[in-house]
Amino acid sequence: MPGLLFLLIFLLSGYLLQSQFILPVPAAIIGMLLLLLFLVLRGKTPDSLKHISQTLSPLLPLFLIPVSSGIITQKAIISEHGLTLLVILTLSLIPGILVTGWVMTSGKKGGRKS
Repeated sequence: MPGLLFLLIFLLSGYLLQSQFILPVPAAIIGMLLLLLFLVLRGKTPDSLKHISQTLSPLLPLFLIPVSSGIITQKAIISEHGLTLLVILTLSLIPGILVTGWVMTSGKKGGRKS
């Protein structure tokens, strides 16, 4: 449970910052960036956070169900802006792919020695 509390604290911090400064970024994203900053500065992941992450990871596909049903109900918007959305989604994949590749290669270089 401490790991879940850890995640909720960063989520609530994101909501606080978003509402105080009226930022155009979703509060969950702000909280995630705060968590990333914390982990980078700390240099290692707390055990409680590792445990809750391993517990919640198999459940991630369930969070995509509402998004998928929302897409189905928005036929008019998709038919009007579909091409623009496709271009944006395609371009937004590039940073994610680059960062993932960088993390994977830096993880291999800095791996544990037995």
